[in-house]
Amino acid sequence: MKAEYLIKIILPTFIIFAVLVWLTAAHIISGWQMYLLWILGFVCANLWVTRVTAKRSYQRLRKRREKEAEQQKNE
Repeated sequence: MKAEYLIKIILPTFIIFAVLVWLTAAHIISGWQMYLLWILGFVCANLWVTRVTAKRSYQRLRKRREKEAEQQKNE
C-alpha cells in the first residue's frame, strides 16, 4: 500500500479518536454524551475509511477496464 493511501485512512481516524480520548480523560464528556460521541466517532471513522477505500477500488477498476478496452481495440 502506498503511504499516501495509509495516511488518508489513519490520520483522520487517529485524530477523531485522540480527541474523544482526550475529552473522556479530561472529564469534559461523561454519561450519555460520552456514549453518543463515541458512537458518532466510530460511525464517522467507518464512513471515512469506506469512502477512501471505495474511491481507490473504483479507480483501480476503471484503470483495469481501460486497459482491457485498449487491448481489445489493438487486437
